[in-house]
Amino acid sequence: MVDYDPYMPEIKQDPYPIYARLRAESPVYYVERFDAWALALFEDIWEASQDGEHYSTGNSTADLSFLQRKPSPQETLASIDPPRHDELRTRVFPYFGPKAARELEPMMRKWAVECIERHQPSGRIDAVSELAQQLAVRIACTISGFPMRDADYLVDIVMRFFLRDEASEGMSEGGHAAQQEMWEYLARIVRERRDSGERPPDAMSVLLGETGEWGEQTLQKAAEHLTLLMVGATETFPKTFASALLRLWQHPDQRRELANDLSLIPTALKEIFRYDMPTQWLGRTVIKETEIRAHKLRVGQPVMFLYPSGNRDEREFDRPDVFDIHRNPERHLTFGHGIHRCLGAFMATMEGKVLLEEILTRFPDYEVLEDELVKPPTEFVQGYSRFPIAFEPVS
Repeated sequence: MVDYDPYMPEIKQDPYPIYARLRAESPVYYVERFDAWALALFEDIWEASQDGEHYSTGNSTADLSFLQRKPSPQETLASIDPPRHDELRTRVFPYFGPKAARELEPMMRKWAVECIERHQPSGRIDAVSELAQQLAVRIACTISGFPMRDADYLVDIVMRFFLRDEASEGMSEGGHAAQQEMWEYLARIVRERRDSGERPPDAMSVLLGETGEWGEQTLQKAAEHLTLLMVGATETFPKTFASALLRLWQHPDQRRELANDLSLIPTALKEIFRYDMPTQWLGRTVIKETEIRAHKLRVGQPVMFLYPSGNRDEREFDRPDVFDIHRNPERHLTFGHGIHRCLGAFMATMEGKVLLEEILTRFPDYEVLEDELVKPPTEFVQGYSRFPIAFEPVS
């Protein structure tokens, strides 16, 4: 019988063989030491994601505090339920939606080109730290309201926040220290914005100006919500982009086809997002007893949605372990589903489109420097922290 624990070494190294066994042998898996459930099938995750009657996102952090039922020290859009969630999301969505992404495309391209041209003479660039993170954090500053001068600092603090060590389950001591530092930074930035009286059109101004039956948003709550915007923007997309370059390099015919017809990139991105989702799981808490595949889920039990497993589910996708830029899936789980679908989905898609267009136009025959890749072991956001590629130098 398959054995699964979100913190087991095999999951940190390569979770897909275990996910495959879970789908085949125990798709609704009881994790005894946490009195929690893990859902491995696409349809179960899809349906539970839109079920607000039986599940709550309250305290749904992807770490031990959630599994051990410890109250979350912060509140974000990902951890609150309707109606508060819906009202607040409606207010901030215009800065993240498709119209905003289209309006920011020229700026994205300008920053991407600057990053690439800076490294063209050397004939190599780190696709994570010197390209995707640089673009992602600048977009995050623009739409969330962080000072652009702090861009490099924000990348550094988020990287330290996610740093794991072999001696710890979940966040390391350094990660907890970075988390505290992040909160202090955001509280200071929000306070400075409040005191300045300025209200530029960005998410921070929305959070500071929120009114309604709950009253004006406090500085602390505004800072907490901005935590999600900072982390989500600067961590997951760069890892996804590195995986995209890897898969295209491993499939040179598909890479050549994309380079010859850039109009195929939007469809290819759907497969890229499906194939290598970095976030291993997010959670819900059962608030009303329910049943999935003859398993009774009790009130108070945590439920983990194993998104990458769902994205490789044979019941949903034909030959799911095959990378195919023409697959064009009607649905996938990389951005979640339901009211908590990833707020940054449209921005991430536009960033991916811009970067792939620029890379494949300039050096479609890039080489991945395999010996220099760094992929830290982690139970949560998996992917490469260093991903250098080489190409013909351009002076």
